Amino acid sequence: MRPQGGGALAPLADPIEIPGEDALGEGLGGESSGAALGEDPWQGLTDVTPGANPPPRRKAPEVLERRSRPSFADLLSRAPPRRVLRPAELPGRGALEREAPSGYQPMPAAEQMCRRQLAKLGVRFVDVSSIGTGQNCGIDHPVKITEIASGIAMRPAATLNCAAALRVAEWMRDEVKPAARWKLLKRPTAVINASSYRCSRIAGSRSISEHASGNALDVAGFGFADGSVVAVEKKGFFDFREKAFQGAVRKSACEYFGTVLGPGYNRAHADHLHLDAKQRRRTVCK
Repeated sequence: MRPQGGGALAPLADPIEIPGEDALGEGLGGESSGAALGEDPWQGLTDVTPGANPPPRRKAPEVLERRSRPSFADLLSRAPPRRVLRPAELPGRGALEREAPSGYQPMPAAEQMCRRQLAKLGVRFVDVSSIGTGQNCGIDHPVKITEIASGIAMRPAATLNCAAALRVAEWMRDEVKPAARWKLLKRPTAVINASSYRCSRIAGSRSISEHASGNALDVAGFGFADGSVVAVEKKGFFDFREKAFQGAVRKSACEYFGTVLGPGYNRAHADHLHLDAKQRRRTVCK
């Protein structure tokens, strides 16, 4: 490129002489390059057939022995031999019952089935010890009822035999609750218990009462969700709703119990409904 301003180019330097191949070979060891190139680079090597000598196999890493857990079959094989009893050594019928603690009574199938029915109806109860206070008084398998239906308390708790408790629970579910809803427009929350189990005679008689076997319940009234209580008693002329409710539950009770006695029968039953589950040829409903 011509420099600006139109000046002349600078003169070139003198050429440099490059030595030839002979001089270059002497500089590498005093011999010519032709002699160095004439040597066989493969001299001294032996012929090798590819694949004739495979590479040495790698040694597998040492694996530590793991102790496995014994199987169930191994444990059985290590167990001591089981002794087989001979027929003469087997316990006879009733031997286990004789070894049971004193006072233990196996619960019959009917009692177990009754308790399952109570649970289905929402009854809350506990099994209590058998009661035997006299020759004609007692309950073999009593239950203590704290709730006669779901959300309906027994106040106070009632001790009955299971069959009687089941009758009361069915009556509450099928009759008392609907009657309270339609006659009083209220929801029952409690049954007022005047008497359940007690060892006594029928009033004015020498006969043993059904209370003595836990087969009867005296109902003094009903409690409701609004806090009100309807007592079982003779109603006044203007107690239309309460009179209708009491009449409905009393009449329906005659379909569930063998004996129903209430206000108007005698002075002893003027303030409660006596309900007993004894089977009779004809229902006593007074």
